[in-house]
Amino acid sequence: MANQPQSVCRRGLHSLNDPKNLGYKRYRSGAKKRFCLPCSRITAGRELPPLPATPTIPQLALLQDRADGLTDMEIAERDGVTAGAVAHRALRARRTLGVASTTAAVGVCLAYGLITPATDGPLPLRCEEIVPYVASVLDLVQGRREPLKPLDVQRARLLDALYAWTEPHAVSVLWAAGLITPREIAPLFAKEK
Repeated sequence: MANQPQSVCRRGLHSLNDPKNLGYKRYRSGAKKRFCLPCSRITAGRELPPLPATPTIPQLALLQDRADGLTDMEIAERDGVTAGAVAHRALRARRTLGVASTTAAVGVCLAYGLITPATDGPLPLRCEEIVPYVASVLDLVQGRREPLKPLDVQRARLLDALYAWTEPHAVSVLWAAGLITPREIAPLFAKEK
């Protein structure tokens, strides 16, 4: 019986049955070796240090939902739990990752390939008009500002300009558009704690 190829990467984070996660390296001898593309992008250049702890699967599912644009209330209604339980799960995920906001937690998980960016909607174009909005989201991710209140006019303008529903969704949309990269996430780990 021949050896079956691995169906999950060595870190256990990505399915190798998905062609977009799979890369091949060809050796001089002609042999091909499979590898996990998301994990190889993370380790390339070692821009980010290894995570001290990975969020649990329910916490990652919550962060994926937030990256897809759902609010705590929508997640709670769908899962049949209270909004407080969802907020507590988000708090535990933030503590595990060592960041101050759910938006920053989404950014860290995107940088490490633990969740995928939202690609189901329109992406913002690279133009001068969105530069201040991208800078504002980066300030939130890097902990230089607090999340905006739901009824804040600035929040509405920011989300409209970035085609996003929430601030964590804005990070996901900007990641999919290539406007936020692991280089912007690295300062989170450079701080003195």
